[in-house]
Amino acid sequence: MTRNRLPRRGRAAAASLGAVLLVATGGGIAVGSLNGPLSAPEVGAVPRVSVPAGDYVGQCPATARLVDGAAGEGTDPAFAAASDSEKTMIRSTVLSDAAERLPGAAVEKLDGTTVRTLSKRLSDEEASEDQSTGEDGFTGRKAKTASGVSEPSAANLRVQPLGGRQSTAGAVRSYVAGDGDLAGLAAADCQVPANEQWLTGASTTVGSTALLTLANPSASPSTVDLELYGSKGPIEAGNARGIIIAPGESTSIVLGGMASGEKSLSVKATSTGAPVSAIIQQSTLRGLTPGGVDFIEPAATPDEHQVVPGILIQDAKTQKDITSQKGYEDAAPTLDLTVPGASEQQVKVRLVGKDGPVDLPRDGQYTAHAGATTSVHLTGVKAGNYTAIVDSEEPVAASVRMTRGTKAKKRTDAAWAGAAHRLGGEHLVVVPEGAASRFLFLARDGAASIDLRPVTSDGKVGKAVTVEVDQGHSVERTIDSLGKDVVAVTLSASGDPVYGSLLATHGKTDVSVLPLPPATRGATDISVDLRY
Repeated sequence: MTRNRLPRRGRAAAASLGAVLLVATGGGIAVGSLNGPLSAPEVGAVPRVSVPAGDYVGQCPATARLVDGAAGEGTDPAFAAASDSEKTMIRSTVLSDAAERLPGAAVEKLDGTTVRTLSKRLSDEEASEDQSTGEDGFTGRKAKTASGVSEPSAANLRVQPLGGRQSTAGAVRSYVAGDGDLAGLAAADCQVPANEQWLTGASTTVGSTALLTLANPSASPSTVDLELYGSKGPIEAGNARGIIIAPGESTSIVLGGMASGEKSLSVKATSTGAPVSAIIQQSTLRGLTPGGVDFIEPAATPDEHQVVPGILIQDAKTQKDITSQKGYEDAAPTLDLTVPGASEQQVKVRLVGKDGPVDLPRDGQYTAHAGATTSVHLTGVKAGNYTAIVDSEEPVAASVRMTRGTKAKKRTDAAWAGAAHRLGGEHLVVVPEGAASRFLFLARDGAASIDLRPVTSDGKVGKAVTVEVDQGHSVERTIDSLGKDVVAVTLSASGDPVYGSLLATHGKTDVSVLPLPPATRGATDISVDLRY
C-alpha cells in the first residue's frame, strides 16, 4: 500500500448566543444549552433543522502511473513514468450563485499547497448570506474555470458554500499518451467521497494491472472493508478488511495481490467513519503491445434495474481482426454482471441505440451466478453507440468494458462504462481536455427533457438547449454542437427517469467513458430532539 499525505483542514462555522451541546440519541440529536436548561419540548414529531453545508471537495486521482516491478499481496507498489509523450491535465469549474457571487475555489496538492486559485475565498459572514439577486436586483449566473492544470499527483478541488448551501462545482482529470505501456486515453471525474462504492469489471489476468486507490480527504479517520467478487464467487483476502486510512491520507492497492487471474473482478468498498474516494486504474499490456488504460469509477449500487450508457461498439470486421489474435479474447465488448446475493439471477438485457433496440443472442436472457461476476459478450451488433438496460429479480451491479482499435497488430485502448444514476436537478459536467466528447442519454420507460447550458472558458453561461429523449431510443449530443470553447455543461432533467454518460474519444483508437456527476446538494436537514 502507498500512503500519501493530504492536507488536514478543519473548517467549521458556528453562530449562537450561547454554547450548545449536541448529543446523539436514537431519535436524532439531543441539544442542550450550557448556559441553562431548555424548556420541555412539546410531545409530537421530532423537529428538523437545517444544517449549513460545508466545503465541496472533489478529489481528482493521480495521473495514470506505471506500477514499477512485481507487486504481491500486502506490498507497497512503486511507480514509474508512463510515457514520454503523455499529457495530463485537470480542468475545474465553479458556478456563482444567483447573485453572481463566486465562492472561494482552488485546486490543491495533497500537501495543501495551492496549485491554482479559481476565485478568492469570501469572508464567512459574507458567504453565509443567502442572496437571491445582485445589487441591481437582477439574477444571473457566471462561472470561473481553470484548464490546463498539469499537476500529475492527486489533487482536490475545494469550494466554499454560499448561503448555507453547497456550491455547484466540478473537475475532471484527463490523461492521453501516444506511446509507452500506458498508451491511450483515461479520464475521470474528481469525485465526492462516499461510504459505499461499487467498482465493477477490473481485470487481474497476466498482462493486466488493476490499481485501487482509496483516499480520505476529511479530518476524521476511516476504516475500509473490501468485498471482492470474481468469476467463481466471493474472494477472501486476508488484508481486504480493516484498512485504516488516517485523515489526509491515501492508500494504493494492487488488486492482483488479493485476487489474481480474474478476467472480471468487482470490488465493493465500504467505509466506517469518514467517507472515502475510490477508483481503479486499469491497464493492459499484451506482450509488447499496449492494450489500453482507463479509470474505473464507482457506479450505481446493485439494483433490480440498471442502465449503462456510453457503450461504443466497433464494426464486426474490426472486432474480428482484433479479437482473433492470440491473447485478445477479452477485447470483445463485454457486459459484467455482479450478483452480491446468494441466489443466481435470470437477467434480461436490452441494448438500445439511436435507432432503437437491437437483437442480442438468446433474446437477451442470461444467467448471472450467485456471489460472482458473470461476463456476457455483446457481439453481433452493428457499429454504434449504445445503452444497456439490465433487469433482474434481485439486485445486480453492472458495467461494460469495451475496446477501440484500428486493426490487428496495432495498439488498442479500453474503456469502462458503469451503471448510471438517474439524472435530476442541476448537474455540472466538466469536459475532459484532449478529447472529443458527446453525451449519451436514455429514458428507460418513458420520455424526458434535458436542458443543457454550455459554460465557456471566459465564464459565460449560455442559453439552455433542450434535448428531447423519447422512450426506446438512445440520444446523442456532441459538446461541439453546444458552441465554441465549451469547457463545462450544466444539465437539468425533467419527465420520466433518464440516464446519461459522457463518451470521450481521441484519434482513431483512444476512448474513455465518464459517469455524469451527481446533482448539487442543498442544505441538509437533521432531526433534533430537545431535552433537559
